[in-house]
Amino acid sequence: MWVSGRRLRPEAETAAALVAAADRDGLDRGAYDAGGLRRKLAAARSGNPAALAQAELALSTAVSDYLADLHRAPASAAPQFWDPAVPLPPITPAQALDALAGPGGLAAKLAALQRMHPIYAALRDALAADRAAHPGGSPRQDLILANMARARALPADPGRRYVLVDAAAQRLWLYEDGRPVDSMRVIVGRADNQTPTLTGLIRYADFRPYWNIPPDIVAKEIAPHVLREGPGYLARQDLEALSDWSPQARVLDPAEVDWSAVAAGAQELRMRRRPGATNILGQVKLMLPNTLGIYLHDTPDKSPFSRAQRTISHGCIRLEHAMRLTRALVGPAADNPPPGDDVRVDLPKPVPVYVLYLTLAPGPDGLEARRDVYGRDAPLIATLKRSDRAMAD
Repeated sequence: MWVSGRRLRPEAETAAALVAAADRDGLDRGAYDAGGLRRKLAAARSGNPAALAQAELALSTAVSDYLADLHRAPASAAPQFWDPAVPLPPITPAQALDALAGPGGLAAKLAALQRMHPIYAALRDALAADRAAHPGGSPRQDLILANMARARALPADPGRRYVLVDAAAQRLWLYEDGRPVDSMRVIVGRADNQTPTLTGLIRYADFRPYWNIPPDIVAKEIAPHVLREGPGYLARQDLEALSDWSPQARVLDPAEVDWSAVAAGAQELRMRRRPGATNILGQVKLMLPNTLGIYLHDTPDKSPFSRAQRTISHGCIRLEHAMRLTRALVGPAADNPPPGDDVRVDLPKPVPVYVLYLTLAPGPDGLEARRDVYGRDAPLIATLKRSDRAMAD
């Protein structure tokens, strides 16, 4: 890959320079044996076949390791779900090597693989500036590095059109052709029900939705009310108990349910709230199928959007202007969905959504600090420092 005839290809020098500059990404160039690599490349310039072979192997190892680390977030900062339909960047050395060895020009592939999302690139530039001002390190550098680690989860090419949700900022942006065209406040999960990081695809809108209530909420919040107030509580709250989780589930008579067993957690019960004014999902929910049960949705109670801290949901993301976003994604059908409850309308084309957690991110006037509402900064900074010490040892 890096040798042509009895000479190193020009891309070999480019790749070696990338590895040598790994510290600009907060990565330890010593982990890729940058010094040893430089010596092997120098020896290979003689044209000796054995030296060329050693340079080929060393460069392939170093570059693939570096590119994998560049695109792979630490385990504690990595997305908790990634839709298989959204292409993953190369996050293992084997994947990086396969991408380099695939069809096309090597220089172009190398340039594509080192490209990062603009949010990451802005953080990297800020790190360089802070290092120039504080060569001995600073708490700000620690915070920048932590958020660079999180931003690695963003693909360099997230799509022509995509949604970005930042749980720390409690805000959503809609991007088109690389620039934000809309933004709104969101409500995210409480500290004990944190909104997870994930990458999904918004595939359809569900108009006048039922709210299928998570079983733990049924056990902790609803069943105790029924035990205290009787089955009339369900009617007052527009709630229904169902026989199972299938599409053919039947609505149960409250007398059929062992509410004590449900409250004790010994029996799981499916419950839903009917569409209407009391339904927390409001007029619409935007579905990004995932194993975490997270989606974006409307809400009838707009008052919390005026708060500075909006961490009050059970993990899903409530939208300040749900119908505005739905119109942008669905098109004219958003204002005239079919009649009935729980009506699905597919998007003309699925739209990626990236749910991140950034406590420092680029804004119109430079980097913006955001409150660490989930207390994730200190553990991540400690993890990164332990990793640095391990590499040094």
